Amino acid sequence: MAKKIALVGIILVLMAGGFFIMMRRSHMMGSGSQVSAGGLVAVSSDGSPIPAPAAAGELSANTAMQTSGDLLVSLSLSPYPPSGGDASTFVVNLADSNGQPISDATISLDLTMPSMWMPANQVNLAAADAGKYQASGYFTMRGLWRIEVIISRGGNTQSVFFDVGL
Repeated sequence: MAKKIALVGIILVLMAGGFFIMMRRSHMMGSGSQVSAGGLVAVSSDGSPIPAPAAAGELSANTAMQTSGDLLVSLSLSPYPPSGGDASTFVVNLADSNGQPISDATISLDLTMPSMWMPANQVNLAAADAGKYQASGYFTMRGLWRIEVIISRGGNTQSVFFDVGL
């Protein structure tokens, strides 16, 4: 009987170890996006990278941009690269397709980790300058994070997504 219990214990340890390795590999690979530590990229809702629009020009490492309908949306993070547990400043710049700032939107962020369930981590941005919205928030741990930028304007709501690795 003791040998059976020991054998079951060994099997459970091996299975748990394999599960840990599988989860670690999944966590490192992310969910769709291949973002290295510190990388900030525009992505679709499934994590597929989206190239920066031509209007983006040369972006700094802490900024990514994408279009959504007739909007140009950029996200900047500071400090960069961000770190888990420390405050990060999120700045969203919103402009129309002609580059004119849009200041009549309500913007919030939903910070999630694609590889695991996380409790709600939402940040509401305040209007700062013309077309600029800003707030501080926290990434609670290291890993791949998906940032959903939720833009409400004129009764319509739309989202764009960015991935960042910590």
